[in-house]
Amino acid sequence: MKRPAILLVNPYLYDFAAYDLWIKPLGLLYIGAVLEENGCDITLLDALNRHHPDVLALQCRTEAKSKKYGDGYFYKETIEKPSEFSDVPRLYSRYGMPPEIFKNNLERIRRECSIDLILVTSGMTYWYRGAHEAIAMCREVFPEIPVLFGGIYATLFHEFAKHHSGADLVFKGESERAVLEFIKEKFKLPSTKTYLGYDDYPHPAYHLYPKLEYVGMMTTRGCPYTCSFCATHEFTDVFRRRHPQKVVEEIRSYAEKSIRNVTFYDDALFVNSERHIKPILRQIIDEKLNLNFHTPNGLFAKLLDKELGEMLVESGFKTIRLSYESKNPERQKQMRKVTDSDLENALNNLEAAGFPRDEVTVYLIMGLPNQTPDEVRDSIRYVHELGARISLSSYSPIPNTPDWDSAVRDYSFPNDNPLMTNKSVYPLKNAHFTGEDFNRLKNDAIECNRRIKSSENINISDYNVYA
Repeated sequence: MKRPAILLVNPYLYDFAAYDLWIKPLGLLYIGAVLEENGCDITLLDALNRHHPDVLALQCRTEAKSKKYGDGYFYKETIEKPSEFSDVPRLYSRYGMPPEIFKNNLERIRRECSIDLILVTSGMTYWYRGAHEAIAMCREVFPEIPVLFGGIYATLFHEFAKHHSGADLVFKGESERAVLEFIKEKFKLPSTKTYLGYDDYPHPAYHLYPKLEYVGMMTTRGCPYTCSFCATHEFTDVFRRRHPQKVVEEIRSYAEKSIRNVTFYDDALFVNSERHIKPILRQIIDEKLNLNFHTPNGLFAKLLDKELGEMLVESGFKTIRLSYESKNPERQKQMRKVTDSDLENALNNLEAAGFPRDEVTVYLIMGLPNQTPDEVRDSIRYVHELGARISLSSYSPIPNTPDWDSAVRDYSFPNDNPLMTNKSVYPLKNAHFTGEDFNRLKNDAIECNRRIKSSENINISDYNVYA
């Protein structure tokens, strides 16, 4: 019996800014590994792979230009902005493999392989244009081959994607077992493995990349918190942790392949630390794996105690980002995530362990419904006084969350246009929080980070940046 040949596709994207902050299509790679384990032949076309030879040739390079820990800038081409963003004073670009090269690669794959099914993933909701174009080109090059679609955008704007993506079938949320069941039925596979839980899955199919400077992984799925602006519940309705030993086995496998940078995509990495992250780190330390670990997502500062701070430093964490969001006490109470003392304790614990506080990034959010510029300004000032770096994120309404309902109801936010969820723009302008306020606060955060980096010793009360 012929083994089904499956093509996995990670599209290029359109945005005002994009950076390869250890980004890999982890869900797609899990599906690829599961299908491979069940008798399928897998081919990957990742249009965001900075090491792809065709993308390097465009830049007259033999290897990608990366930073110390493997992250780096995507190849980009500036294009005309969508009409929705005509008033945004920023350049708009396509990031990753250009469409003509993407299509050429599809044609090469068609010549070399007899593809039976195509799986396309999607990233942020406002990146949907690249996903739609990728599906259209797949249909053009493989006119008789079914196209399945999943990922973040396909989940959060599920009905929109079903009607506009051009895919034959659109999946929602976690899809490993659903895709396997579809393929089992379609290709009459004699038998497939039964997966009882997250730890039953094989490791993501990173072997499909000829070159890797880093990998991304998750030790948990879901989140025990219910923030009003977050839609994690749309992907999985239960918070689940992997067994620490299984996590270490995966990390060890990367070390054995000489991959030095491992990135945790978890939002809830520190939850129940005595039974989860601490046993993981303890074994990494005991085995002297000598890896660099990174956490691009905001982690819960309230859970970062003295022992955990010491273990993070000793095990090799190089990038630590903490979730704080706002100094406003009422908002902190509503979010039930972190207080001022939680953040201060976390920074103190990291610094005592040897991790410089000016290398810790603290996430703040602005543009929330009913938020004032003063609230954001106070938050910026406070984090800067603590000596940490600031990452100021714009609030982006996400479907099926309480804050989405508020944005639609109170701000006439369009509920049928994924482009408008772009976090680089300010969608909820009002008389009390204008676009000028938005841009001024962004510049304030940038200036504070510059002063932190240059170690300028300036009295906070003299800062014009907060005026």
